[in-house]
Amino acid sequence: MQSQLDYSIELSAWVLRPVYLNTNHFIPPGTELKSSAHLLHSFVPLVIEGAILLTWPVQGWRQRLLLIGLGLLTAILVVMATLPAQLLGKLEISFQDIAESGSNPRAIPWFLDWMVFCELGGRWLLGIVAAWLCIMLQRAILRV
Repeated sequence: MQSQLDYSIELSAWVLRPVYLNTNHFIPPGTELKSSAHLLHSFVPLVIEGAILLTWPVQGWRQRLLLIGLGLLTAILVVMATLPAQLLGKLEISFQDIAESGSNPRAIPWFLDWMVFCELGGRWLLGIVAAWLCIMLQRAILRV
């Protein structure tokens, strides 16, 4: 899907069984649920990690290539760990207000907490941690 400024990634889901938000409210079967996120925003950890790894001092081009290769692998893992939670979390936030307004609200799912962590700077932190892990792994590989 393309917005006016950049590309977005979209999650679409169809409700197969009623999803009860609380005692009085539910999402009926057959309902289509959608959530989207800006694609460039999803790559924030990749940019942060890449910037750290490209500016990290090394002694030769082999070390730089090893760092970049490790960085690409860890950046993919970080994006895979954050993007689905972001898409699901956006859906869940819209349901949670309704759930809390009635009696016997459903429990808040774990991925909503993960999405909030990622949106409040966790994505940046994960990019920095991934770069640090790449540097430590590169040093360990070169010692052997």
